[in-house]
Amino acid sequence: MNLTLRDAFVGPATVVVFCLLVVPLLLGVADTRLLTPLAAPGYLILLAMTVVGSVLVPQYLFWLYWPPFLLVCYALSVFVGGLYYAVVRPLASKAS
Repeated sequence: MNLTLRDAFVGPATVVVFCLLVVPLLLGVADTRLLTPLAAPGYLILLAMTVVGSVLVPQYLFWLYWPPFLLVCYALSVFVGGLYYAVVRPLASKAS
């Protein structure tokens, strides 16, 4: 099967990666008892964006970091999902 843009942008692998980056962090923000180690990748992304954002724009309110965070997580998900569909799926189809 060939890589299609639809697979890279909304394929199951992309959706899973996005959910793994965002959902555990959102649960931890909603209730700190739900903060698990699964939130670490999303938390590191948000932390890095907060550090860079506070240096570039010191008066930027923290809640305004969420839209760029979601966009960055989606971009990473598209990249990882696209790699999956371009590399792993063709190898799996050749093996069977």
